[in-house]
Amino acid sequence: MNPKNVLSLRWRTPRALALAGLMALVIVVTALALTQTSTVAAPPPPLRGPFRFIELPDEMSAKIASNDIQWTPFYTETFSDNSFLTTWTLSTTPGMDTHTWARVVNATAYPTDALTDTLWSVAYPGPNLPVDYTVHAGDTYSKNMETWAILKLDPQQYAHFRVSFDYWVDTQPGATFGWAFSCDGTDFYGKVETYSHVRQWTPMKGVELVNCPGQLSMPGYFAFLFRSSDTETPVGLGAFVDNVVVSGTPWNKVYMPVVRRDPTPIASPTPTTQPFPLTQSYDFESLGKWCSTSNDSWTSGIVSLGGSNAYYLAMKQSSYLWALSPRDSSADNFRITADFNLLRMNSSRSLSDYGGAKFGLLFTVKGNPFDPADPCYYNGGQAESGIGYYRFIVKIKEDGSGYKTLLTRWENGVEPEQNGNFVDLPAGVTINRTGWNTMRIDRYGANIKAYINDTLVQNWDNSNSGTGGWFGLFTETTGNNPSSWFFESDWDNIKVYNLNP
Repeated sequence: MNPKNVLSLRWRTPRALALAGLMALVIVVTALALTQTSTVAAPPPPLRGPFRFIELPDEMSAKIASNDIQWTPFYTETFSDNSFLTTWTLSTTPGMDTHTWARVVNATAYPTDALTDTLWSVAYPGPNLPVDYTVHAGDTYSKNMETWAILKLDPQQYAHFRVSFDYWVDTQPGATFGWAFSCDGTDFYGKVETYSHVRQWTPMKGVELVNCPGQLSMPGYFAFLFRSSDTETPVGLGAFVDNVVVSGTPWNKVYMPVVRRDPTPIASPTPTTQPFPLTQSYDFESLGKWCSTSNDSWTSGIVSLGGSNAYYLAMKQSSYLWALSPRDSSADNFRITADFNLLRMNSSRSLSDYGGAKFGLLFTVKGNPFDPADPCYYNGGQAESGIGYYRFIVKIKEDGSGYKTLLTRWENGVEPEQNGNFVDLPAGVTINRTGWNTMRIDRYGANIKAYINDTLVQNWDNSNSGTGGWFGLFTETTGNNPSSWFFESDWDNIKVYNLNP
């Protein structure tokens, strides 16, 4: 053999092996990339109305998207024509007023033409929705609205989302406007606010849509939501949206982390327990939709206590008074927490003067216990009314020596079930009459637990516990207290959490 040929073979063989190895590596990387792309995110599930709004905690809803992430704008909508209908769904919650969102093509009759070519929350439905609307100065929204404008996102192409938009709000304080996002096509997480006649364009820049609470998946939908009170007379045009820009991070810009292989494996740290998603919060700066009855024997309202506002229920004759939350359902499995005080106006009186008086929380309220024609007229005590609820009761002992508690179920004018009999507070648990205390209800499945100042005082397994429902407050007196002395309970910082996100 020619020595030249021998040398040539020795040189070509390693090179051929190297090329073959490189090609194999490219094939493996390409396969992995294709696998990664196909399993990064599933397409969003179909929309399944009616939709449910769940308010995010302030620290999550106010998150502005980081500039460290490589954002790519991929969707812009200025509502200059009706092409947005290919990607947006316009919906009205069943049972609410039939207004919905539509595009404004002419607002010149209004004092400004700044509302032309925008998305408006106050159009009426028709066979070919949305039609193009003209806004006039006398137009207004209506009572009892809940209308959605929902944009479909693409989690298969993008790993993160942020949304910018401009909004114009012209409403009474009882109406709210905001945004939300969803992973499952039913539950929407977000933030709504009251604006009260802002009447100017306000930019909302770069709100980041985080993972849905309790899920690793990215949102598949973004929505605008407009609500109005079912009692307040509307004054104003409603809400308008324009210049929607959605940006994302393409999956090919998201990289796997570098993992160091130590000789001795290090145990993973125990994950920090995530808080339950907060769905509702009330600090009583205003009454909103809270509803109770008032006359010469009982009263309710807002009072200033300790630098903040609280909601009070006061009785001076033998009777029963309750206040019902706004018409927003709590989750099926929930936690309700509240701060309470009692006998604030007569804190120096002996408890025996109020022996037998009761107060506490109502929850899992089903049916509407108030007359539809008069939202503050109670009609839920009759047999066959279909009204039902649970009560956590704190009762002042007849001799004034302390307090007892009980869980009961009320339905159709009677209380057919209760968790045994009234029991004393556990040893060491006291109720502060000159300051605030805490009350808590945890309901998961059939199990109901009640706490006073973070100590378990009631534990009840009841298969009739139902799902969801409103919640409320109550006081009840036996007539023992002198008519000139109000029995009063004060409530503040009521929060509702979803225990099963």
